[in-house]
Amino acid sequence: MFSEKDLKSLLDYSSDGRVLSVYLNTDPTVVQTEAAKIQLRNLLKTVDLPEDVQVVEQFINFEYDWTGKGLAVFSNHSADYFHTYQFGVSVPDRVFIADRPVVRPLVRLTDTFMGWGVVLVDKQGARLFSFDLGELKEMEEITGDEVKQTKRGGGNAMHGRMGGSDPSGKVENIIERNIKDVIEYATEFFKRYHIRRIMIGGTDDNIARFKDELPKAWQSLVVSEFSMSMTAGHQEVLEQATRVALAAQERISQALVNQAITLAAKGSNGVTGLIDTLNAIHEGRVKTLLVLQDFEESGFRCSGCGYLTVQELETCPFCKASFDRIDNAVELAIQETLIKNAEAKVLEENEALATAGHIAAILRY
Repeated sequence: MFSEKDLKSLLDYSSDGRVLSVYLNTDPTVVQTEAAKIQLRNLLKTVDLPEDVQVVEQFINFEYDWTGKGLAVFSNHSADYFHTYQFGVSVPDRVFIADRPVVRPLVRLTDTFMGWGVVLVDKQGARLFSFDLGELKEMEEITGDEVKQTKRGGGNAMHGRMGGSDPSGKVENIIERNIKDVIEYATEFFKRYHIRRIMIGGTDDNIARFKDELPKAWQSLVVSEFSMSMTAGHQEVLEQATRVALAAQERISQALVNQAITLAAKGSNGVTGLIDTLNAIHEGRVKTLLVLQDFEESGFRCSGCGYLTVQELETCPFCKASFDRIDNAVELAIQETLIKNAEAKVLEENEALATAGHIAAILRY
């Protein structure tokens, strides 16, 4: 399973020679195996790295097990560097050549599909799932005391007035006890699996009970609620989780784009456009970077401090060193943002962001 540690390893990679980065859609519901192989061959026709092309094709033809829906391959044959990662969700077919692995598609993938917890809850218990990069795993099932609904009225009502126990109160106590047990298990589950976003399934009443008992810190991570039976099958839960993750990503990204544009217009903690965004990244001011998936520009990188710019300058304004021309200024901006422990969001499409210059950022200060 691809992890944040793997992403950091790709960001940290540095070596002489060029790195071939390949992303391939291998989702069997979308593309057949032979068609995917043909697509790869077509993508690699323009790549002038014959040894890297050979090892990638050899892996695809003889080693890849075709169980994943998406594949990423990174190769620098001259440095004996070769890594592959497969995912439970598809990736767009792309090939890149650069002096380090191109991670932009991975940033979008991990931001959308990593770190989810799914909770199905009823009055008796819960089922807890982790949902990472398209892979759904049922990790826990908690079952409390059976809840038996009791009819009201008649002899029971008279018995209650004569000092007997109240059946409805008894049922409510069982439900409350079950919910408290579920909350205890769920919060431990969230901590153990580093859950950063939560979706809850069940009836409206059971979801409300569960949310009300959740500690505030975890309530803030609840992104979506949906109607679903506790007995729902694995595929049904997986399809719902995928829909929720995509919808949540679009909703959150749109809100951040609006925030960045508004802050920039006010001259506050926001910038739009490549020049101002690159300056803010270099100064370490970026909190959240927002960029369109297909946006790319050539530019210049300082050979001394690494400052990125699209302006042709004789010397770096920060360290006075000279500049090297680069083809992938936006990709390097994303990587620099992540290296500086800021957040980067890659959007498939967004009209407001496109109008604002295809790239924007919310700033720390």
